[in-house]
Amino acid sequence: MCTINLVTTIESGSPSPQVRQVLGAYLDASLLTDGFQSELWREARLTLPQLAVLRSLRDGGPQTAGRLGETVGLSPASATRLFDRLEERGLIRRRRGHDDRRCVEIHLTPRGRQLVGAVRALRDSPLRRAVEAMSEAEQRSLATALRRLADQARRLKRLSPRVALP
Repeated sequence: MCTINLVTTIESGSPSPQVRQVLGAYLDASLLTDGFQSELWREARLTLPQLAVLRSLRDGGPQTAGRLGETVGLSPASATRLFDRLEERGLIRRRRGHDDRRCVEIHLTPRGRQLVGAVRALRDSPLRRAVEAMSEAEQRSLATALRRLADQARRLKRLSPRVALP
């Protein structure tokens, strides 16, 4: 197992041992996605952010480009490039608002729905087996903590672009 020794500073000084422990655990866990990302690319020619967009559209229906980009944690410029690539592949389509042409709504195409449903990389991954080996209480606790972490990081990023996030 590879462990990352996290050395970092923030404006108010060094992080507490607890914060350092959490950040180190996060980075260790993020290493688990390397194999998944490679398999996802081999299998479907998708990146994790692209898959996140497709899943968000599948689960939540059409969304504005701004909201969708924010949901997956992308800047407007990054989201636009990602949407361009997905649209070129016929996985999404964009529609301008009738009342406000500046508003762009993103829709999942049937081809996109089929692709996101066919992605097997996560279904067959060691990461999935590890989560399945956890108790239901551990799974709920982990899901809650990870969602809270992502939501908090996105909120802080919106408040101050100078906030450095892992």
